[in-house]
Amino acid sequence: MPSPSPQRLLKVLLLCTSEQGGGAAEACRRLLEGLSSVGLEARLLVLHGGEGDAAAVRSVLDGSGARIWAKVAFVLERAEIYLRNGRDRGRLFRVSTARWGFDVSRHPWVQWADVLHLHWINQGFLSLRGLQRLSLLGKPVFATLHDLWMATGICHLPLELSASGAELCPHYRPGCGYCPLLSSRSAQDLSRQIWQRKAFLSSPAFHYIAVSTAEAALFAESPLMRSACPALVLPNPIDLELFSPRMADAMPVPSWHEAGRYYLTLVAARLDDVVKGPELLKAVARAFRTQSPELAARTTLVLVGEIKRQGYFDDLALSHISLGRVSDRRELAAIYAHSDAVLSTSVYETFGQTISEALAVGTPVLSFRCGGPEDIIEDGRTGYLIDAFDPEQYAARLIELLERRGQGSFDREACRSSVQRFSADRIASELARLYAAALQSTP
Repeated sequence: MPSPSPQRLLKVLLLCTSEQGGGAAEACRRLLEGLSSVGLEARLLVLHGGEGDAAAVRSVLDGSGARIWAKVAFVLERAEIYLRNGRDRGRLFRVSTARWGFDVSRHPWVQWADVLHLHWINQGFLSLRGLQRLSLLGKPVFATLHDLWMATGICHLPLELSASGAELCPHYRPGCGYCPLLSSRSAQDLSRQIWQRKAFLSSPAFHYIAVSTAEAALFAESPLMRSACPALVLPNPIDLELFSPRMADAMPVPSWHEAGRYYLTLVAARLDDVVKGPELLKAVARAFRTQSPELAARTTLVLVGEIKRQGYFDDLALSHISLGRVSDRRELAAIYAHSDAVLSTSVYETFGQTISEALAVGTPVLSFRCGGPEDIIEDGRTGYLIDAFDPEQYAARLIELLERRGQGSFDREACRSSVQRFSADRIASELARLYAAALQSTP
């Protein structure tokens, strides 16, 4: 495919299941703005959303028929998974098959674009057939790996999760089958069948972007991607204007903030999700209270996000408040800024959006070594990375951080300067270079 003439701007179409809500949607929206700021024409095609800026964002649900099909596709996929996984609701959304969904290859915006850039496209948005047809259009197809679904059979993360951590699924490297999320005893189960249907995803049309070095390494271990080009590492962009000390200081002091107390904050879409390590959080809290009872008595844990299991954190060994989901990003920036530290107890993170946001407002962060955070936190300077998954070490580092903060370490400027490389403009500029190179090499 010939590159666009110098007289016109390169046209990029981003595709994502949702316009807002969740890390992938937030990153995609920031990228949309970043690409426009560096001189590209960018649009976003979604399943859910598109009611605002119709010139830049549009939903495929453009009629009653499309809306009905979206509901049918979602129900069919979840029903099949539910029936195949032993009727386990707890594992229902840890996998996707893309057997049902939309084919947007003939959509006017797809035809308009020079480059297609996929983000999170599951749960009834793009079908496998639709993805394959996109790859046959003669346009470069970029895919940012907000999880590892592209490289697996059906799971979003090829990990076996437990209350105490995570281990690599033993069936990931061989090519799926015997899927533990299906409680399967068959080599040719649904995970293997979908894995085989995904063979086209390794074609030269696809250009993969991992959001961390750990994710790129895990992607490379997939036999599905052995013939694909290695994933390039490019982090998710963040809004350094929104998440900034200036913006946070302009917001009112949170009503729950009391002088003389320490505040630790943990942010997640769902706090009691096993991926976010809620049992590890409890273990860290217990160890913190044991190691420094006096400090623990002056500390409050601020929980931001949904908790589906009522009373789940009632046995937390620290004083805590639950703010629920905070949709106002300015309010979230203020919460970060009025925290002495932001915590992550996740057993795996492809990137670590909340970590980068917290550092951008000048607040240090603690996390287990679990993927993405290892690219973000400068150990001992902007926070601490703790060996996976050691609650005692985590608590000791937390105590050390609070003590060092009182002595002037982990200052705002050090934290903020460490994430300047994640600005939307910088990420967009690098992507523009990659798009142009891909167009030059596309027949």
